Amino acid sequence: MNLFPTGSFAPSRRQFIIGTAVVATVGAVSGLASLHTAVAQESAASDANFTAFMRLSQYLTGKTTLDVEIGRAILAGLLDDDASANTAIAQLNDFVARTNTPANTLQSVLDASQPALAKLPKKVVTAWYLGVVGTGKKARTVAYEQALMYPPIADVIVMPSYARGVPGYWAKPPVLSHS
Repeated sequence: MNLFPTGSFAPSRRQFIIGTAVVATVGAVSGLASLHTAVAQESAASDANFTAFMRLSQYLTGKTTLDVEIGRAILAGLLDDDASANTAIAQLNDFVARTNTPANTLQSVLDASQPALAKLPKKVVTAWYLGVVGTGKKARTVAYEQALMYPPIADVIVMPSYARGVPGYWAKPPVLSHS
């Protein structure tokens, strides 16, 4: 069977390639437009979650200025440990706004009335002050010299630039040689 009988339109190879390229380009542009919309929506939700996290962090630490990049790393670590961390952050922000609970009594109030949210402030404060998110094998360092535990003692104690032992080495009494 002849697909292009005599007298009908038979595209040249060049016309076929150009036509195919045009169709592919139009498809790609429309696909990119929908991808851009999806990325923009996800980015807006991500920005709102990050803003909520930073607001909670400022409340818990009492610091008005916190490092944004460290904040992003902490939030990523919290989400890696618990995918519902954004929901818990939003719930805790709502609880604080609704009850006007001072930061210094929040933990005891949560322990008594909101046990599901009670772990979150500990995780957030630990991450900001120690620079570590998670525990055990899932622990990851997100800050070292920028951790909030160092500035209060910076004028007295020089921050170590190397590990002096395994984590927690200072908790064991030193081994003394009796020579």
